[in-house]
Amino acid sequence: MNKELNWTKEIYEKSISSRCWACTPYDKGWEHCPELRKDKKLQELVELEQSITPISGWAIEAVERAINFPPFCPHYAFPQPYIEVLDTIRKQTPPVFIHGCYTASAERKNRMSDYVFCLDKWLAGVSHEKAAAELCKHGNPKVDWNCVCENIWKILGKNTELKELLVERTLHRQRWWIKSLVWEDDARDVYYQDQYLGDIACDGDHYGNPAFRDPYLTELEVPEVKRMESRLAEICPDWEWFRSIIYESWLCTPKAFRFLERLIWCIGKEKKSVALPSYPMENPDKVPRFLQCDDTYPYTAEASKWVASFVEGIRSWVQNNPAEGKVENDVHLRLGEQTPLKLWLTELYLRKIELINPYGVVSLGKTNE
Repeated sequence: MNKELNWTKEIYEKSISSRCWACTPYDKGWEHCPELRKDKKLQELVELEQSITPISGWAIEAVERAINFPPFCPHYAFPQPYIEVLDTIRKQTPPVFIHGCYTASAERKNRMSDYVFCLDKWLAGVSHEKAAAELCKHGNPKVDWNCVCENIWKILGKNTELKELLVERTLHRQRWWIKSLVWEDDARDVYYQDQYLGDIACDGDHYGNPAFRDPYLTELEVPEVKRMESRLAEICPDWEWFRSIIYESWLCTPKAFRFLERLIWCIGKEKKSVALPSYPMENPDKVPRFLQCDDTYPYTAEASKWVASFVEGIRSWVQNNPAEGKVENDVHLRLGEQTPLKLWLTELYLRKIELINPYGVVSLGKTNE
């Protein structure tokens, strides 16, 4: 490292390397993050950046979008979003679309739409046989809809005001996710265009796709939502718990359908009966997999193993060491030959992954002397 580099706030904040730390401690900035100021590796990366200026426009966009916004929490499309950053570096083209937070494909939206249809039919008092008959025609062909609908109707039981309100609130939230999450072929202009579910033209944060801001809070401002929640607060002793699981039912999360199973189970009982991280319980119910959805997300153990191999693949490429194993070899193939620009981008990406630590298996490289 060039010892003459003057490591100052001004030097750091002018660098492109300062623009990719969303959802990490470094996002607090120079003044409020001592770890950032002491990070010798980051200092080396800023120096490397200076040695290869001017930086191409595609590389700047790769830093500000692709490296800045890999999913900071588990995403159902894993590992696609992480791999695509390497492809951006190899192809030397800016990313067209970031498949990260607040994104979901048509396949996933359509699958959730099938379950929304089920709940809507139950709410309307239609028999499970009639609901299943329709879904057998247009629903996911891999699902035994006769079995699923029969189970949902059995679990929900007879209609009550509380159950109906909880189902209505759940339906509104799921329709909101289906409409508001984006994909490269869905600019919030495909699903539920005939329904106002919340303001999608908001000024919130974005997660790599600047045209689409995060409208999370705007669904809560819809008058119909306020009406439902006001009544639920009056008649539901466990409304705080139900509100948490309804709000945090992100369609982009790996276990979105499993969470829906647990929610439906508890609606049927009209009380909380499963544990949440923020709501631990003694002897919670073991909820059966009645939605036939357990093939829609990666298992944590498998994902953790992949992340560890992925990171080792990046480290070995950076260090010019041979690849070991399928995942590591794929990393090397995707990155190709080293150049100073690719090395700088890849090491920035490695530092970002070390800091967000997906699935909790990445060991952070030494930051201090």
